[in-house]
Amino acid sequence: WAVEVAERTASLVASWQGVGFTHGVLNTDNMSVLGLTIDYGPFGFLDAFDPSYTPNTTDLPGRRYCFANQPDIGLWNIAQFTSTLSAAQLINDKEANYAME
Repeated sequence: WAVEVAERTASLVASWQGVGFTHGVLNTDNMSVLGLTIDYGPFGFLDAFDPSYTPNTTDLPGRRYCFANQPDIGLWNIAQFTSTLSAAQLINDKEANYAME
């Protein structure tokens, strides 16, 4: 199950990257296990290729959630998700590690 969530997340973020969509706030609570885009308050689209683009004005200093960082943030969010599932003994460490591959 965790692998399916990871695959859905990867597919979603790849789709975003393909059309220049920038979510703006990719906190773990703004991700969906169904692979859906949710809670996209300050979202935006690239007008021209700019990897550091962020539509979130509160993100401007560090640009944590900028366009270029979305794949890494998606992976980080999956790591938090699988870590939580593992800590709750809903999956074992082997399954958590496999989902991260």
